[in-house]
Amino acid sequence: MTILLLDPLRPTMVPVQAVTLLDKPVGFTEEVPVSIRWRLTGFTSAGDDEPEVLISTSRDNPDVQERITRGEDVIEVPVPRGGNLAEAVFVIDKLRSLGGWEAQQTHESLRGYLLEETYELLDAIETGDADSIREELGDLLLQVIFHARIAKDAGAEAFDIDDVASTLVAKLTHRSPHLADTSGAPIDIGAQEKAWEERKAAEKVRASCLDGIAMAQPSLALAQQVITRAVKAGLPQDFVPEFMLSVRIDISGDHGATSAEDSLRRTVNEFVADVRAAERGAAMDGVRSAEMDARAWSKYWPGTDMFGRPLAATGTDDARVAASHHRPQADEKNR
Repeated sequence: MTILLLDPLRPTMVPVQAVTLLDKPVGFTEEVPVSIRWRLTGFTSAGDDEPEVLISTSRDNPDVQERITRGEDVIEVPVPRGGNLAEAVFVIDKLRSLGGWEAQQTHESLRGYLLEETYELLDAIETGDADSIREELGDLLLQVIFHARIAKDAGAEAFDIDDVASTLVAKLTHRSPHLADTSGAPIDIGAQEKAWEERKAAEKVRASCLDGIAMAQPSLALAQQVITRAVKAGLPQDFVPEFMLSVRIDISGDHGATSAEDSLRRTVNEFVADVRAAERGAAMDGVRSAEMDARAWSKYWPGTDMFGRPLAATGTDDARVAASHHRPQADEKNR
């Protein structure tokens, strides 16, 4: 007598050691899908007779438990690597399909939860507690799977978690050519980063060096990313406003005191507008953003003339424009 326990998520998978058992009389517990029963030759014994092989998808089934207690052999399909992840996808899919709260959610309605879970993971990482990190990673994974399940209902633009995973795999393999290196030689991290950036640039032709930045992120992180991207693209550092490099907190205590978050965000948005305006000006002259050097940035920066001098210094009617933009002092370095 033998018990064959199938994986409920992959009931068509049968271990090699159980193949010969399928020639014997088999029976099924009620959890086994009808489609699987049709595929397997056998019968369910009537009366007091018991099949030589009992096939089930649940170890907790009473018939299974009784036969285990009697000491019958158990052959169980091993859970493949990633099997628990597939089960999480299955559970969330079922929750969504059953209706209720999960069925009412949208990408927009889950935004707050996504942000909250992200910060809770960061807190867990800060503590260094492995149990907390594991739990919070699970909560964040829930958000990824849930959003993918919502997208599955999007009609013509639908995609699912497998599409998300395949997109990630394609990105990683394309941007990591060293994956194909079987020599076992040490990886040059500098070369790895260079290959990643080059292939990323080839994938996404961007009109601005700031394209792809998440503008909704907290203003301090946003400022750092914007400045880093712009300077990396060749923008002279002295084009960055001083008041964007530091945070001023209003502690006056008055009602309606200036929000440091909002104030810095406004400054960053103004700076972003200047960067994009300079890039548009360069593009009109056939200069791509990726080709701009310090001289080009000086030439096309809002509030400066073609030589990088402040318009106010040239006596033009556009001097009023210069007053609304940050610009470094006109000197030899910026000309």
